[in-house]
Amino acid sequence: MTIAWIVLLAAVLAAVVVWLVLGTHGLAMARWFMRAIFPEVPRTTPSELAAWLADASRPAPVLLDVRSPEEFAVSHLPGAVRCDCGAGAEAVLAALPKDRPVVVYCAAGYRSTKMARRLAQAGVKEIYDLEGGIFAWAKASGPLERDGQPVTAVHPFNAMGKRMLGGKSGMNYEG
Repeated sequence: MTIAWIVLLAAVLAAVVVWLVLGTHGLAMARWFMRAIFPEVPRTTPSELAAWLADASRPAPVLLDVRSPEEFAVSHLPGAVRCDCGAGAEAVLAALPKDRPVVVYCAAGYRSTKMARRLAQAGVKEIYDLEGGIFAWAKASGPLERDGQPVTAVHPFNAMGKRMLGGKSGMNYEG
């Protein structure tokens, strides 16, 4: 059995454990999994990002949302720019300002961690993954918007996402 198959099997097993046992604690398991699989990717937590965005003395990061158009249409971080998570680093780099740090996010972290790694390998000096993605951001009461207006809904991505979002009162999901 190759390493890739062992990793895939471990990921499937972890997902089953999260689904059956951990319920809304699945977000913590997802964060652990991303750190284990992608240890080289720098991360920022929702509270660290909120403090960064509020700090006028630091250059604001580009917020790069790598979720699907349907997910982005439900809500996103204010000012975020969406790009396809399968896009090549060169195409994404061409659309990004060269002088600003980048924070990448998706639903819970897998797609954004892969994109952050790709961009770092392509030469982006200051790049971070938003740990726990938009799910963690929303659960921490970070602001969300749709069409420039505040919202509280988040696209759950899949059934596991619904379970991850279900633990916070007032959190809505669409999709």
